Amino acid sequence: MRTTLILLSGIALTGLGLAVSYAQQPSREPSNRTEQFKPGLIAQVPVTKAAPPAAAPAAPAAQPAPAAPVDPKEVPVRTLCQAFANAYTTANVEALSALFTDDASVIDTEGSDVRGKAAITEMYATTMQDVPGVKLEADIAEVKFLTPEVARVEGRTRLATPSGDANEFTRFSALAVAKAGTWKIAEIRDYPAPATDVTPYERLQELEWMVGDWVDEDENTKVSANIKWADNQSYLIRTYSLHIKGDKASSGTMFIGWDPQSAQIKSWVFDSEGGHGEGLWTRSGDNQWVVKAQGVLRDGRPSSATQIHTVLNKDSVKTSSIDRIIGGQIAPDIADVVMVRKPPQPAAAK
Repeated sequence: MRTTLILLSGIALTGLGLAVSYAQQPSREPSNRTEQFKPGLIAQVPVTKAAPPAAAPAAPAAQPAPAAPVDPKEVPVRTLCQAFANAYTTANVEALSALFTDDASVIDTEGSDVRGKAAITEMYATTMQDVPGVKLEADIAEVKFLTPEVARVEGRTRLATPSGDANEFTRFSALAVAKAGTWKIAEIRDYPAPATDVTPYERLQELEWMVGDWVDEDENTKVSANIKWADNQSYLIRTYSLHIKGDKASSGTMFIGWDPQSAQIKSWVFDSEGGHGEGLWTRSGDNQWVVKAQGVLRDGRPSSATQIHTVLNKDSVKTSSIDRIIGGQIAPDIADVVMVRKPPQPAAAK
């Protein structure tokens, strides 16, 4: 059976025909040292001056409420995040480097990706040298296990200088993986502060290119997809169906919109087999989108994958699915599934 059918199983439903052309902004060198730091775990250089101490002694503070108990299985992951903060604060580049996987990636608020332990180590070494003595504060809000060996961390961080300047807290997410019993960082992603008074349509306008009908077909299988705007152009709706030898095998619906919480384009998908999933979208290159997806199959097994959507031209899109994990087991990559835009139907004769 064709790879199209495989790609449509489980979490891979985030793929096929959803890529859009999205011109990458020209790269540039930072204009000053402040610009070399990013929010989250690549936190910005502090710019907000800490408040001076009060002249009179403050009243005794109330005792804080007891902290919620931490699930024991989260402890190694939380320890990993704290080790990162400690290594950053002490400018221990060697210790910091040891916390990453060899193929790790760090993605800043503009979507720029630094990939590989060597490149990440060089980046942090440079920033620590340029602004010494910076303290990184990390606050872990949630640890969610996608599989027993893969965990997603959500939280916030800020930097403080020895003089007392401090940034506002900024949000980050991270992926941690267990390698030979040791947890390491596979990805760090920082989120920009959302702009105010921006409509959903303005957030999604670059995706307007993919509105229409799409198809991938051979002698045995046919995948059809329709993408349209919802009311008020607040989000996109994609419906698809898979036919094998003329018989309908499966179908599903995807919703694509702006997620204010993650400050990122996000998709939610539900299939006719009872599975569902969600994905976070990031621009990569001149004509490419990368979707980090996770979900659950009908039988309850968790799934995750990275979808890469590449616009070949205005009427064709190529999709690959890599880093696939189904039920805790690594699945083979799927490459180069192409969908094409269906030509408009001829107008009926009067």
